[in-house]
Amino acid sequence: METVTLTYKRPPNRVNHFQQELLYLDDTVIVTSQRVKPSSPIVQNGETVLSENFAAVWFVFTGSWYDVGKVYNLENEWTGYYCDVMKPVKRSVDVNGKLNRFEITDLFLDLWINPDGTYEIQDEDEFEEAVQNSAINAELERKALEVLKALIAEVESGHLESRLQEVMRRAGFPDLQNYVETLSS
Repeated sequence: METVTLTYKRPPNRVNHFQQELLYLDDTVIVTSQRVKPSSPIVQNGETVLSENFAAVWFVFTGSWYDVGKVYNLENEWTGYYCDVMKPVKRSVDVNGKLNRFEITDLFLDLWINPDGTYEIQDEDEFEEAVQNSAINAELERKALEVLKALIAEVESGHLESRLQEVMRRAGFPDLQNYVETLSS
């Protein structure tokens, strides 16, 4: 499987690099996968839905101010979606035009979406701290809040789910669960 480097930036100056498996690529989306290492677990209704070594299949849409990770637990069961509010992705290609790296800049606000469609905003405290410490300026603060509101509207209308299903059809990945079982932990 082909790998690609994700450069993950978080204001004011945090930069991490992650190797991810490249599953699908076109002009509108980059689809990758990895085992995750979140800073802290997410628990919904008494159940851990995101934790160390859970699998995520990431959908990074060109021009969008968010990405979506479809998350699977250690038993390879789908637990929900994790969405990062971020600046639009920047792609880097080699001399042959092949994607070798992509970069995202996290804007702190996140949205967890349960399989039943309910959701919870994540990291509002980190977002407020970033605003207070001027890691995010007023324009980015406004944009991040606007994006979060629009993302919630996409979830509530069902548009986000249909957008992901369309990408999976184009990618020839109708059943990600079978793929996730092959990811090394």
